[in-house]
Amino acid sequence: MKSKQKSLIVLSFVIVFLFLGCASQTAYQRQSKFIESEYAPYAGKGTSSIVGQAFLKTRGGDVKFAAGNMVTLNPVTTYSTEWFNIDILQNRRMEPADPRVIPFNRQTTADGNGNFEFRNLRAGEYYIATHVHWQVPSSGGLRQTGRIFGKRVKVGKGESVKVILTR
Repeated sequence: MKSKQKSLIVLSFVIVFLFLGCASQTAYQRQSKFIESEYAPYAGKGTSSIVGQAFLKTRGGDVKFAAGNMVTLNPVTTYSTEWFNIDILQNRRMEPADPRVIPFNRQTTADGNGNFEFRNLRAGEYYIATHVHWQVPSSGGLRQTGRIFGKRVKVGKGESVKVILTR
């Protein structure tokens, strides 16, 4: 019975430390507000498309594709620029987005070679973002490496833009 009590005490400490660790990483408080008029030009279907490939190159020269990873497309607005600068470029956790952005954001999954496409877009500027992670050997076993990354892309009416998304 003492062994079970010790196990429960140890488990309790682990849970408390995990909770404290998560709680200490407070989410970035958004400064920008959702402005409906900035999103209005992106409403509905358009005639433009963005196609591309997402990958990272390791220091050793290997290519790691965004195979099976989500690729996100957001219209460029004041609100999304803050998201891009904080979440994507600085890799900082943010408070949840205003739900009114949902109809304007698109997501797709990259294929096995990191290829993706967004069709029926309205002309304008967009942020495209994804992540690529893999494991590497370290003194403590395997360690995850990689990053989240993205770029700003402009597409004209009826235009198809090809994008290489890398860092």
